[in-house]
Amino acid sequence: LVLAHMARTMKIKPVHLAVAALAGVTMAMAQEGGTRSPEYGIPFLYQGLAVWAFLWAGLDAFGIGANDVANAFANAVAAKTITYPQAIAIACLAEFVGCMALGQNVTDTIRKKIVNVKLFENDPYMLMLGMSCTSIGSSIWVLTATVLGMPVSTTHATVGAVMGIGVAAFGQDGVVWGFDGSFEGFGGIFASWFISPIMAGLLGAIIFLSVKYIVLSQPDDISFKRGLNTLPLYSGITFGIVGGFMIFKGIPLAKKFSGQYEASIPTTIGIAIAFAIIALGTFVPWCSRFIVDNEDLPWYTIPYVLCVPKGAYGYYEEGTHDYRKNTRAQQMADARREGREMPMPMDAPKAAAAAQQTPAQKQTMAGQQPGMPMMPQQPSIQMPMQPSMQMSQQMGMPVPPGYPMGGNYPMGGGYPGSMNMPMGGYPGMVQGMGFGNGITVAGGNFGEKLDEHEELEERPRVNGIPMYYTTNDQWYDSIGRRVAPGFYIDIDALCDECAELHSHANHFYDKTERLYKVLQVSSCFFFSLSHGANDIANAIGPLSAVWAVYNSGMVNSKSDVEPGVLAYGGVCLCIGLILMGHNIMMVLGNKITYQTPSRGFCIELGAMFTVLVFSKLGVPVSTTHCITGSTVGVGLCNGTLKALNWGMLLIIAVGWVITCVFSGVATGLIFWGLATTPHATPGNGFVF
Repeated sequence: LVLAHMARTMKIKPVHLAVAALAGVTMAMAQEGGTRSPEYGIPFLYQGLAVWAFLWAGLDAFGIGANDVANAFANAVAAKTITYPQAIAIACLAEFVGCMALGQNVTDTIRKKIVNVKLFENDPYMLMLGMSCTSIGSSIWVLTATVLGMPVSTTHATVGAVMGIGVAAFGQDGVVWGFDGSFEGFGGIFASWFISPIMAGLLGAIIFLSVKYIVLSQPDDISFKRGLNTLPLYSGITFGIVGGFMIFKGIPLAKKFSGQYEASIPTTIGIAIAFAIIALGTFVPWCSRFIVDNEDLPWYTIPYVLCVPKGAYGYYEEGTHDYRKNTRAQQMADARREGREMPMPMDAPKAAAAAQQTPAQKQTMAGQQPGMPMMPQQPSIQMPMQPSMQMSQQMGMPVPPGYPMGGNYPMGGGYPGSMNMPMGGYPGMVQGMGFGNGITVAGGNFGEKLDEHEELEERPRVNGIPMYYTTNDQWYDSIGRRVAPGFYIDIDALCDECAELHSHANHFYDKTERLYKVLQVSSCFFFSLSHGANDIANAIGPLSAVWAVYNSGMVNSKSDVEPGVLAYGGVCLCIGLILMGHNIMMVLGNKITYQTPSRGFCIELGAMFTVLVFSKLGVPVSTTHCITGSTVGVGLCNGTLKALNWGMLLIIAVGWVITCVFSGVATGLIFWGLATTPHATPGNGFVF
């Protein structure tokens, strides 16, 4: 009736008006919602793509374990708080438990809302293809950075990959840029590159300075007494921050509760007070008996130490459990402070003694009779300066004797009075560790090692560090050196170049440093537990989106994550840590600045508190950036810029910036190439 009345008024036929109205409605719907794909709503299509996504998500989780997890424990290993195998065991346990027990039941598949999922509603299987490509671009970059020794943010790698999909699919409008001050989209990511490291560095420095001036800088006996008396205070601070971190960030199921500030903040304070009281009856008596009385108490007696009879586990000899430090760095620091000549490295004492020998003594040492004519010297050659040694000289690092630094050298190697080293260097010299620095490393520390100079040149090397062999090698050791080389090298090896770097740092009383080992291990454990609960979504999130589309044929911005998928991600993450975690642990820690237990737990707390604060403010921050920033902040507390390796920090910062760019460009190109490929025509004999 309405159409008939309008037709009479407009003097046209009713059927023409109906067609025009229907066309207008259709055009409006097409303009607003687009055209649905014929595959919309049809589940279980493209099985090969689902398998493809499953495999790449596993590789992405592998890279997260090798890079993100490893950098959380690098400080503890570098500080000699725990060994590399212990760090691997603790990290695997914490990550897997965090992934399975505390992991997200619902994962936001579009990280940080970089791309609006509604743009893919009419083409759900294009989202499935895009999310599978996300894992490809992210994993390629993270693994590349791991091999290069650059700690990067896996969260930002995933964000960059999602951005690549948005740009490739919808152009510039496909990405939420967020440069309007709202900290949403890529704008928040860009801001976090500067905000989070600075804030973490400030917080880490504040905590460490309080420890330094209240405890560490005092005379030895007073320092230890103050450290023991303030241990409950710093235990409360540590576990209070850890508790708040787990409530606000670490346990996804508790995030609803954490929104109630009037309840969550008092809970955090209560946790701090409770652990301060607990420390009075556990940490304090255990440390007193273990460090002062030399009782050989196992670590697991800490909770019930008051019930352990005195001497029940016997006593250890003085020096057995002393904190291992860089002795040469301490000597160089003492010499610089007292204005004395720097101690000579390695074989320099032998060279100095040889230089003072008389000609007759030199003939006797050479196997000739005194008074006989001297044997002609070996012909010399002009040796060019090695690039790694040139960098060492420019950085003010000590260059070991016997190494060709340019000039005339005997064909046999070495210099007058030094050991007769081969022309390729000397045992222990490492070429190319990190980013080109020559580093002298110590040997291994388990088993009965072979002679330090025996066939050292023929031993395989990992990033330049020679593997150590023992007299009781088994058949599986040869396999282990190939697949998990981190267990066969000194990850925390200290070297002459490290000694120069560390000599500018403050060195404190060993027994006082040992008080903070428990706090550092605890903070590392909970940091890793939270990482397993949250950051596994970087690998599993895209896979869950693929699985949701595959099962329904439609797009959902949130999708349930099956426990089996979480377990798959957790296992791949642990494998990556075991096989490649040594790459990051070798670069961070002592290669950036001097690490000790007191510094280590302050670094962890500064990073955790930063993540806690900015997570509540809605600013996306990276735990990797926070850890590195906190390390720099604590390193600056030494009072000199020379206590930090600025060259390595620059390379790490460049890695942060190019993470989003590289993973975004790589993912966008892969997605664009796959989305525009030809499709096989049914009936032409293809088996897929």
